[in-house]
Amino acid sequence: MIKLSGSRFTDIMPENLASQAEVQAIAYAVGRQVEKLCAYSDAARTYAAIATMPEWLLDYMAVELRTPSYDENYSIKTKRALIEGSLLFYTQMGTPAAVNRIIETIFETGYIEEWYEYDGDPHHFRAYVGDGGEVGPGELEEFRRVLASVKRLSSWLDDIITISQMDPAALTITGAMGRGYMSTALPAAPMDYGMEAPIRAGGVFGTITQTAIPAAE
Repeated sequence: MIKLSGSRFTDIMPENLASQAEVQAIAYAVGRQVEKLCAYSDAARTYAAIATMPEWLLDYMAVELRTPSYDENYSIKTKRALIEGSLLFYTQMGTPAAVNRIIETIFETGYIEEWYEYDGDPHHFRAYVGDGGEVGPGELEEFRRVLASVKRLSSWLDDIITISQMDPAALTITGAMGRGYMSTALPAAPMDYGMEAPIRAGGVFGTITQTAIPAAE
């Protein structure tokens, strides 16, 4: 098969015609125009060219398709995945499957658990997110924003549970000696003090004489 891009019509002509300089010149000029036409045709594609579309054009596509939970600060990989799943998302909008799809696309791992799976209140759910990465206030706020944009309005979030995985390793437990202390509990002092007796106060005077003796030579 001969592709239009990069081909010349001299490829299918007899050798005696294809070898002529005039024919080769015309074939080159026509071939350049065909290549431009192919480039314009590729640039005119939208949904079929998401995998090769430049990042600045992805932002316009997200606006055109009203891609849910889209953010221009996401990585280009996440942007492509969100835009590619836009139409499928709208066919599942308001369902747990749609929420799980968005969570997995943006956070790579995560899912929701319905109220009847953990004995919660009707129309409530809780969400799991993360896979050992750092989950701070910023990530949790972003997660809430994503959930609010894709969940049903009648559903209520109970908890956000982060998932952490640790590599297998030996756990060593040891003890150490330290300084101890002793505690003695004294009985409470009686409170039946008698205040009727007289109080006498006195003083003592005395003298202290100190003599400094020089050191012996």
